[in-house]
Amino acid sequence: MPDSPPPSASDQPPSAGLPPVLVAIRERAPRLVCYGDLVTDLVIAVERLPIEADRVQAIRAVQVEPGGAGNFLITAARLGAQALALGTIGDDYYGQQTFNALAAEGVELRLVQRGEGTTNVLVLVIVDEAGRHVFLVREGEGPPLTLDAATRNAIRQADAFFLPGYALQEQRVRHCALEAAQIAVAAGVPLISDLGPIVSEASVRLAAEAITRLSTLSVLTADEAVRFTHATDAAAAARALQALGAQWVVLKRGPQGCTVYAPNGTTYVINGLPVPVQDTTAAGDAFDAALVAAWIACGDVVRAAAFANCVGAAKVQKLGSGRQCPTLAEIAHTCATQGVVL
Repeated sequence: MPDSPPPSASDQPPSAGLPPVLVAIRERAPRLVCYGDLVTDLVIAVERLPIEADRVQAIRAVQVEPGGAGNFLITAARLGAQALALGTIGDDYYGQQTFNALAAEGVELRLVQRGEGTTNVLVLVIVDEAGRHVFLVREGEGPPLTLDAATRNAIRQADAFFLPGYALQEQRVRHCALEAAQIAVAAGVPLISDLGPIVSEASVRLAAEAITRLSTLSVLTADEAVRFTHATDAAAAARALQALGAQWVVLKRGPQGCTVYAPNGTTYVINGLPVPVQDTTAAGDAFDAALVAAWIACGDVVRAAAFANCVGAAKVQKLGSGRQCPTLAEIAHTCATQGVVL
């Protein structure tokens, strides 16, 4: 369990002390629906990687937290969005911990499918003092997700539909991922995808291309985009994603920030923020939540990306995932100390 309790609602500052874009999110309260990837992270902090056989080293911290889409949902809820989860969560110990943590953060879980005897996806995250990671995954077990009438209606009524890449691989939800995205697009709901590291795997290639083709906004790291498109550089990769069908492309560049590629061919470079990095786990998910919430609230992808940059920078200063995603106070502090005006 976490070494220290997660921040409570009392830690959140009043809207008067927040950046304008964050105030806009809280006033608009956009309804964000996120599909799949409701995994549990078991985060173990060690001194160094790799782990060597027959050599003992101390564990610095152990945390059990929502991971994957849970990071997106918790961050979105903290920002003031209505965050609704679609997918499956097991009824084992790890699934129940994830369910309870998401519920306590205000994430809407009424459409999450569970079932007696099911198990949740478990991700063992080993992180060392240099911020390097190892991820080991145990798949969840249980019946496949069904897109019932209530789930379909929730998708159609969303302000934005977010699809993470691992939903294309997760056994219990992958078969419905494309159909869920198609329901959103047919209803005029913008699809935002972050297909992540799995985007270039052969097993999901066709689905990844189909999702990209439907995406109003496609988010990847620069390296992922290059691998997926076989382009020579990030700019060429972004153009390839747009040629495939994505309207806007945002490429994350880690400590260097991000780059936004507009439909009209304009490129916007948003520089990174010089903050101390403890752990990059969940930073991309927190970035995505801020990007989507701010874009829906203020209608400006570039401004939203600059805000997402700040949220990602606030996250990397903390160890872990889930409830270790940044609070409003931490986001506001990062914006203020970095001189970012939004």
